[in-house]
Amino acid sequence: MSRESQISATISEATKERLDRFTESHGLKKNYVVEQALLYFMDARRELPDEALLPARLVIEDDAFDRIAKLLTRSPAPTDALRELMRGQDD
Repeated sequence: MSRESQISATISEATKERLDRFTESHGLKKNYVVEQALLYFMDARRELPDEALLPARLVIEDDAFDRIAKLLTRSPAPTDALRELMRGQDD
């Protein structure tokens, strides 16, 4: 009797194509890659705090986006503390 189980999941066509190309180019079976990816994902979720995992899609309001874009294009000058940190100076 086999100790394996079959699952079913719906994925995007683009993801399926990437999986097909990846498994073919590396000579791997899809079952192996999917199982290893699931194990890796579940281990990461167990070991890492929730704050370490960002959602694949982040939805923000227009004004928040504008503020973020402005900060990214006009970053503040580095502080003395940051300069010391980057130089590796110890107190």
